[in-house]
Amino acid sequence: MASQDFQNQLNELWTRAKQLRAEGKWEDAIKTYSRVIQLVPRFAPAYVERGLLAQEMGYPDMAMGDFENAIQIDPQLGYAYYGRAWVRGTRGDYAGALADAKKGMLLDPQNTGMYFRRIGSAYQGMGRLSEAIEAYNEAIRLNSDMDEGTIYNRGMCYSQMKEFALALADFNRCLELDPDWAWAFSERGKVYLYMKQYDKAIADGSSAIKYKPNYFHGYLIRAYAYQELGDHKKARADFENAFKLTNSPQLKQHIQEQLNSLKKDWWKVF
Repeated sequence: MASQDFQNQLNELWTRAKQLRAEGKWEDAIKTYSRVIQLVPRFAPAYVERGLLAQEMGYPDMAMGDFENAIQIDPQLGYAYYGRAWVRGTRGDYAGALADAKKGMLLDPQNTGMYFRRIGSAYQGMGRLSEAIEAYNEAIRLNSDMDEGTIYNRGMCYSQMKEFALALADFNRCLELDPDWAWAFSERGKVYLYMKQYDKAIADGSSAIKYKPNYFHGYLIRAYAYQELGDHKKARADFENAFKLTNSPQLKQHIQEQLNSLKKDWWKVF
């Protein structure tokens, strides 16, 4: 009877953690996964689920620890390598991320779509854009639900390759799936800058600012567009806002140069 009570308690906590995650109550979900781990310290899936939430919330050290623990407990758990690939990619260890994603896919062949997303991210970080696009194409083909993050990343690859029509198609699709996504507006605005469609770039910069007013990129997009249109007053105001919001010394220096001279070399920052 005691064993059955323990199993019922574990199942209840596991179900509750997943529910909290689905409801967006991530802190509570992490606490609940932690309770599961306290009950069953060698339950690898709980470490993975907690690690994925920690990484999503911006705690990569905690996430890496959880994925490492999961792999130590169960070296055949492909999902743990997926999570570690994610952390490694965000840290710039693209070779490690690629190796983990490929290993995870071999161990978990029924869910290859999500591993292709991590493979694509690793190739993208390496600057191997054609290979990244191929991986993203596979991820999109294999996933039954539309993944705007993968489409967004593919759009960024197309943008870097100057394949502007394909980039626009991806960012348009992203905004259909998530209409208030500031980063998608920013990236689409950047494409419009390259295409010299400055009114559209200004509109997208304004939308990015609307949904994320403390992010410099929307102001920068709009500043360059105003600069190209010869509206130096509005360009200066947006450059000043971008300057205040960025923490990058290199970008601050570039913006200061623009403020000093309003030279038409906006492409150098991207």
